[in-house]
Amino acid sequence: MIFCKKKPKFTWKNYLTLFFLFAFSLLLIRFLVPSGSYFGSRIDWYSQHLTIADYMRKQFYATGRLFPDFTGLGGGTNFFSLSYYGFMRPDILVSYLFPGIGTAYFIQGYAILGILMGSALLYYWIFRKGFSNFTCTASAFLYMTAGCLYHAHKQIMFVNYLPFLILAFICIDHILDSEKAGNYHFRPHIGLVLSLFFCILHSFYFFPSCFVACILYLWHLMPEHLKNVPANRQKKRKCALWWNYIIDVFFASAMSIFLLLPTGLAMLGNKKDTGSFSDISQLFSVNTGMEGLLYGNYNCGLTLICLYAIFLCIKEKETRKLAISVFVLLFFNIFEWILNITLYVRPKCLIPFVPLVIYLAAQALERIRQGKMKLSLPLALLACLPVILRLQNGSHRQNKMQPLFYADMLLLLVCVVVCIVLEKKKITIPVHSLAVQIVGLILICTIPTLSYIQLGQQETYIAREDSSRDSFSQEELEEYAADSQYRFDFIEHLATNANYVVDGNQNKSSLYSSISNTNYNVLLYDILHMPIGIHNRVSMTSGENPFQEYLMGVRYIRTIPRELPAGYTILKQNGSHILAENQNVLPLAYGSTALMAENDFDQLSYPRNLDTLTNRTIVPSSAGEDSSSGFYEAYSSQMKEYALPENFLTRPAKRKKVTIQQELPEEIPASTILLLSFDVDNQGKRDVTITINGIKNRLSGPNAPYPNNNKTFTYMISSDESIDTLKVKFSRGKYSISNIKAYTIPLSAISNPGIVDFQNEETSGKEILKGSIDMPEDGYFVTSYTFSSGYQAYVDGEKVTPVQVNKAFVGFPLKKGAHSIQLEFHAPGKTLGFLVSGLTAALLVLINLVFVFQKRRCEVKAL
Repeated sequence: MIFCKKKPKFTWKNYLTLFFLFAFSLLLIRFLVPSGSYFGSRIDWYSQHLTIADYMRKQFYATGRLFPDFTGLGGGTNFFSLSYYGFMRPDILVSYLFPGIGTAYFIQGYAILGILMGSALLYYWIFRKGFSNFTCTASAFLYMTAGCLYHAHKQIMFVNYLPFLILAFICIDHILDSEKAGNYHFRPHIGLVLSLFFCILHSFYFFPSCFVACILYLWHLMPEHLKNVPANRQKKRKCALWWNYIIDVFFASAMSIFLLLPTGLAMLGNKKDTGSFSDISQLFSVNTGMEGLLYGNYNCGLTLICLYAIFLCIKEKETRKLAISVFVLLFFNIFEWILNITLYVRPKCLIPFVPLVIYLAAQALERIRQGKMKLSLPLALLACLPVILRLQNGSHRQNKMQPLFYADMLLLLVCVVVCIVLEKKKITIPVHSLAVQIVGLILICTIPTLSYIQLGQQETYIAREDSSRDSFSQEELEEYAADSQYRFDFIEHLATNANYVVDGNQNKSSLYSSISNTNYNVLLYDILHMPIGIHNRVSMTSGENPFQEYLMGVRYIRTIPRELPAGYTILKQNGSHILAENQNVLPLAYGSTALMAENDFDQLSYPRNLDTLTNRTIVPSSAGEDSSSGFYEAYSSQMKEYALPENFLTRPAKRKKVTIQQELPEEIPASTILLLSFDVDNQGKRDVTITINGIKNRLSGPNAPYPNNNKTFTYMISSDESIDTLKVKFSRGKYSISNIKAYTIPLSAISNPGIVDFQNEETSGKEILKGSIDMPEDGYFVTSYTFSSGYQAYVDGEKVTPVQVNKAFVGFPLKKGAHSIQLEFHAPGKTLGFLVSGLTAALLVLINLVFVFQKRRCEVKAL
């Protein structure tokens, strides 16, 4: 509801209020972030959002390409697999202009700016609707202390679009403001188009919820707007407004096609780690604890005053439709499933409704101040019911918040009872008194502020002088890891360094992203049995696996001395960190004449398929051909069983973390790989972590949002010295170990005898590889770039069709003789996307120019 027809104007009091709001917000952030740390979490923000943005910047400096197609992360993949991390966001683009300033300062600065601007825009939005300064200030406080803003330093895409969503609400107000219709210099819808466009640009995943939020707000304002329209034209005007909204959304979406189309095609070709959604009954259940609204950080993160305000607004005719709609979205789980694009049932998709919930709270506060709304004790008790249910349910995180739960309920009930008593005794509260307003703000904002602080204190913030990356200077890393035709991996601090690169030309086998190449993921974890040291398996981290290192061409590594794998020699050591090199690995591209049919390889079982994969190139099976064909070469695995006693991994204490030194029954010779595997049955609720000689495996708990299902732990232990003991670290928890198996194989067995050197040349444009090769006989050209659609290969200038080789990589057949080779990657949908976006933007400009021209012509005629 719009409270006044004449829009109020900003005065010095409003600017002073905004100053204090900004100061309070900055004080909160300073209070939460330890001295010497970034406003960013150690895991998600540091390992993904910051590091991928830094990679994008470094790649731009290395290639000069603002819109690349290909990335060297994760074995080489479609660049638009990383687009979720916002390579077209203003903070990232502006950072390109200042190479001397670290990317972290732009990312954290933009996040803090987003909090401040969101608060200011929400204050302005509420104020321009005629609400009092008290109500506007309280609303801005509720916004800046919402638990979801916790993600400004963690999963930043959860909230960085909110200022633009609030701006979209302001633009909808302008569109419906009939008094201003004749004063616009441009078509008023352009503001809504641009606001929605920036919502998509910042976080396309949350745009469906933003789209619905705008629909609800427009639907809520429609009756008030139509009062000023003659009855015989109301239906036409209503249809025109909805039609224009659809057109505005179309323009915003079409302008974003340059991002959405190639990203969508990349997602369809790969895999999003969505956890496990199998309980269909969850769709039709209800959220009795209001977990989508109250207290958390992966939801709206608001408090009881907002839930109570929703109930009060349901009583009022003007706000009933909006309040019921918002409550239904928060209460029924099926809407979470729909707004999460049917991936899962989780409340993070409800975050875009935070401004609408606060708007309803503002409606209730203003009506109460004006004496137009009566407080209700039964509704206050009803609002407390979800919290009581949550307290009975209880979880580890909720237990930490229990005192706030009780305080929130008590404060709400006391305030409601006191106000009702005062009303019955006809005692008037001087609501316009400054002292009363200050007390009111304290009562309203105390619990939200304490809740925000409690959530923020649970975070681990990354230190500005973090040691996980800075053991060597960039010059040292570039000097010792000089050959770009091989990969350079960090095999320490795996989660935080999976995406870190020294420069934009660096190739890595690891990638920690929401989107992963499905076949490469299967190769790593289901065929090569890489250890999984974190909660999910979508993160393709590097690690000690000689088969993976050979196959992926990991020539250079950074690690610590006690975890140096066999085959690597130390190039340089700084303190406890070393740079090491292994020259016996495959390059990124080569020819191969030692081939095996994929059908034959698939019949092999683990672990005998491991050395087979490194001794033969696995190529598509041709019709009627098998291993007896002369085109293929047979291979016998050199893997040998290694006997271990049944009680080898018996835990001495099951309730505590414990570390043991376990002697091997027979010494493992130098440069020999010990493969150790066993099954883990987790009967508890905790994650299970077992580390052996520095190699960590984890089985995520049953309640993990992205379970890794790593029920078989595998370790590949090797050293250039003999091994007679293993250092085993057990996590606490209720779990059992069974089916212990061990094998040994000499490191020298990892070697493909049919390798043909590829002479690399300098590339340009969309070329990934360019060079020449001389094949002694028919074979295959092989790379370790992950296979997907978008590759274009040329042999002697003629186009050939790439195929998948070695279960995950791109290659193609190659005849005997000398050939020139060229391999390119064109991100599917990119060209069409840019064409559509460009034409849409041009059309939007043209429409507004026509609007301006017609408006001026009408003004001239009026004169």
